[in-house]
Amino acid sequence: MTTATANYDLALTGGTLLDPGQGIHARRDIAFRDGRVAAVAERIDPAEAATVMDVSGKLITPGLIDLHGHFYHGGTGSAVHADQNCLSAGATTGVDAGSSGFLNLGAMRDYVFPAHRTRLLAFLHIGAVGLAANRVLGGGLQDLRIIDVDQTADAIKNNAGFLFGVKVRMELNAVAHWNAAEAMRQARAAADQSGSRLMVHVSGTPLPLPQVLDFMGPGDICTHAFNGNPESILDRQDQIRPEVRAAAERGVIMDLGHAGVHCDVEVVKAALAQGLPPDTISTDIHIGPPGRKVYLMNDLVSKFHALGMSLPDAVAASTSRPAQVLGLEDTLGSLAPGMAADAAVFDLREGRFVWHDMARHNVEGKVRLDTFLTVRNGSVVWREGRLTEMGPC
Repeated sequence: MTTATANYDLALTGGTLLDPGQGIHARRDIAFRDGRVAAVAERIDPAEAATVMDVSGKLITPGLIDLHGHFYHGGTGSAVHADQNCLSAGATTGVDAGSSGFLNLGAMRDYVFPAHRTRLLAFLHIGAVGLAANRVLGGGLQDLRIIDVDQTADAIKNNAGFLFGVKVRMELNAVAHWNAAEAMRQARAAADQSGSRLMVHVSGTPLPLPQVLDFMGPGDICTHAFNGNPESILDRQDQIRPEVRAAAERGVIMDLGHAGVHCDVEVVKAALAQGLPPDTISTDIHIGPPGRKVYLMNDLVSKFHALGMSLPDAVAASTSRPAQVLGLEDTLGSLAPGMAADAAVFDLREGRFVWHDMARHNVEGKVRLDTFLTVRNGSVVWREGRLTEMGPC
């Protein structure tokens, strides 16, 4: 439905708003204007909006924020197309986790990312070329000459609002165990020198996990925190390690970084039972090898709801919490008036749904969030199985 004169560009009417950032889980209409949320009310007159979408019976959330993905499409061998993999899942913001380093940042920032409708931000890899050489050199830190702390820090400082910190992969194939501590020290130095955050891949770490966590402070991100590899967050009695508990208490973010292969359902169950849910739900979306299932954001929210997180908590871990981690809570992660006009609308499908991990564990659930439409910057950009508009390529 469209009207000739209107106060709003777009209105979503009849839906149930789940916005943990505002503490709202109730029937609400939402109106957008000029790329911002203009009104949230129990009823908005459809005549006031140029375009009206009736979403009765559906769930509205803020646009989801994927804190860990790989979106340098064409720049690495494993990066995905952001619009296809984010907007289709209700994710309006994707954060690239180290696909580029300071040497190949420019093409990602100036050409690849602007060709998408998804809001794309990034962490800069501590290695100068990021993941570009992974298919031939593994994780890229076998030779630490690839690291330049000063140039990495300068790139982050010169790209404030786009780059949010330093990414380092503490993984056996990425860095030799005899170099791992030095790689951590240099990544820490680059983060400190740039005044930014440190994101550390901890799945398969060649260092003891407590040693890795010693490098991390408030606001730093421990990604793949719920992996089932040796040196996991659990001790041999499946209890949360005291060093992990201490890190969480001092403000280290425990990020999911699912990736299919970096999340073990049994570790998650133990952590949830002991009061350590993921702070943030993220996909680590990438083009995986044959046989690896990498889930999108809507499936991960559904999976963790099936694992026992309340739906508001799972949505918070995908909206308001990652916005806080990035320091963007004043503009993203909620649909309060004045916030960015990014929203997701889901059908709550009922039935029997099964999600898998690479450790051969299954999760069964009765509810799945299926994306009905996605709103980005006040426009419908994905609807019922198709992208409605693409950015210039």
